[in-house]
Amino acid sequence: MTYLLRRLLHILAVVIISTSLGFFVLHVVPGDPLGMSTEQAGRSAEVRQQLQTQYGLDQPMLTQYAVFVKRAVVGDWGNSLSSGRPVTVALKEALANSLMLSGTGLFLAVVLGMTIGALQGWKPNSFAGRTLGSTLTALYVIPEFILAIAFIFLFAYHWSLFPIGGSADPVLSVIGSATQQLRDRVWHLALPAITLAIGWGAAVARQQRNALLDVRGEDYVRTARAKGLSERMVFFQHVLPTALTPVVVVIGLMLPVLVGGAVVVETVFAWPGLGSLLLKAINARDYPMVSGAIVLTGVVVAAGSLLTDTVLVALNPRLRVASAAGGNS
Repeated sequence: MTYLLRRLLHILAVVIISTSLGFFVLHVVPGDPLGMSTEQAGRSAEVRQQLQTQYGLDQPMLTQYAVFVKRAVVGDWGNSLSSGRPVTVALKEALANSLMLSGTGLFLAVVLGMTIGALQGWKPNSFAGRTLGSTLTALYVIPEFILAIAFIFLFAYHWSLFPIGGSADPVLSVIGSATQQLRDRVWHLALPAITLAIGWGAAVARQQRNALLDVRGEDYVRTARAKGLSERMVFFQHVLPTALTPVVVVIGLMLPVLVGGAVVVETVFAWPGLGSLLLKAINARDYPMVSGAIVLTGVVVAAGSLLTDTVLVALNPRLRVASAAGGNS
């Protein structure tokens, strides 16, 4: 418990520092947050001044930072400078889409990576393990955006098996039945999720393979075999639980991507997630949207990091001992 409490305080400090740093960096970068929308709408200088006053852009930076901190606590970010929509509504929709895409990609990556890694680590000389591992590694070295474009060209344009982009058909999303909408969403989700799963799955497979190679020769594994346990029992009861720790660490490192890190895939597939929303908001100097996205990303990543630490403590008895020792010292 003491270990997790220390981790929670550390994560909280990281969130405060990162979000504050993001605020100041965004405000010192050259650019006018009202320039694009003002020019496009042909607004006068008087209207421009009114907007600056309305959004507090004419206040000193420290005053704006105080407002930023207040809004971070209550979760009220006002309206977007570029679209006029409530920031909380836009962030909620984008976060849901990002979690759907990245969560599906991560699930597929874990299944794919652990399966191939288990074949490579437990049976290093098997033909299936070597073939699948080599194929996954070959796909992994291809840049993500090239892989995404190749998938679009082959499966969407050439063979017309999947849509080119977007998250849903605009017609079915209005008049389609629940079953049709679900099928359509899965259809749009398939290519971007698989694109993410290939790269992440290769990282999971490598960690799973190395962990199993380290564990399979341990004394307690030989003892389990000497007791007459089958290979399947040895693997699932004695080897796999110990070899899961580095895999959980890798999955924990991927959690930031679950929130807003899949920018490339979201952009190529026109997926309306938090990463693409944040990129557009940064380009438009949309301070309320960027501020809300930074805090939301920090909080969700911190929660995921704490969950990862909790799972690691549960899986690794040595961490529990270290946690108890730290609390007694």
